[in-house]
Amino acid sequence: MSHIHLTIEERCCIYNFIKSGLSIREIAKALERSPSTISREIKRNMHNISHIYYPSAANKKYIERRKTCHRKSINNKETIDYIKDKIHLRWSPEQIYYRNKDKNNIYIPSTSTIYRMIHDKRIPKVDMINLRRKGKFKRPAEKRGKFNVDSSRSMKKRPREIYKRIELGHWEGDTVESGRNDHTRKSKVCFVTLAERKSRFYIAIKVPSRKEEYVTPAIINALKQLPSGLVKTITFDRGKEFAGYKKIEEEVNCKTYFCDPYCAWQKGTNENTNGLLREFYPKGMDLSLVDELELTNNLKLMNNRPRKCLQYKTPKEILGV
Repeated sequence: MSHIHLTIEERCCIYNFIKSGLSIREIAKALERSPSTISREIKRNMHNISHIYYPSAANKKYIERRKTCHRKSINNKETIDYIKDKIHLRWSPEQIYYRNKDKNNIYIPSTSTIYRMIHDKRIPKVDMINLRRKGKFKRPAEKRGKFNVDSSRSMKKRPREIYKRIELGHWEGDTVESGRNDHTRKSKVCFVTLAERKSRFYIAIKVPSRKEEYVTPAIINALKQLPSGLVKTITFDRGKEFAGYKKIEEEVNCKTYFCDPYCAWQKGTNENTNGLLREFYPKGMDLSLVDELELTNNLKLMNNRPRKCLQYKTPKEILGV
């Protein structure tokens, strides 16, 4: 059965078949069309007064309808400028649409329409390269030292309510290293990263090395700046850079827990947000080249960007800092 639109020749046939007294099903069979197609065609294009189906009039109505049935182009300057500004602030098309739906006077097209506008180059100075990209890579073998902790600090002992993200104050910690040349790090400089589980608020501190003597004070100094009550627990992996956990507990007044060996997914909030940080500092980059003022500005962009998992609120709004 054909699925193309009816032609003027077929409309003339319908006119003649009706005059000959054929039923809709008989006309459909003769034209190899669906009976519902023939029925809609006759009802839609029948003359309002004489109630007679005229093929030429029907074809004119069809041509007029086709003029307005296509997807409309968006040429509103306010809309285009708004989308451009938000993409330059590292917002995704989905975040742009849902964050502003029914909340302002600017028309915001759907997520798929924004993507089409970018593909069609209808937004000045915006290309797909401005959006977050995901690449496949082969992760090098982990060679850093591990250490054992007593069973009371295991993930299995962590209070169950932490998993439900009901309250603020439960953090996950990790480090992000510089890239490699073959199997050698470009530099020892790395980021110490902290992500709050409920709000997804993110902190990254540049340190000279992934040694405990640099990592511990970086974590303490970062978390001490937060209001009281916003640091209740921190979950780390078992890398030796977190061996100063007892000092962190004393200084910040919190409890620390550790993932099971080789189970980085147990602190998935931090792992995921480290991936978002890679939008600014791609894998393979020498982090010693990072400007700290630029890092601060990029973290502001991340913490002021609406998140789907937060019903399009921002991490900063949720944490209240």
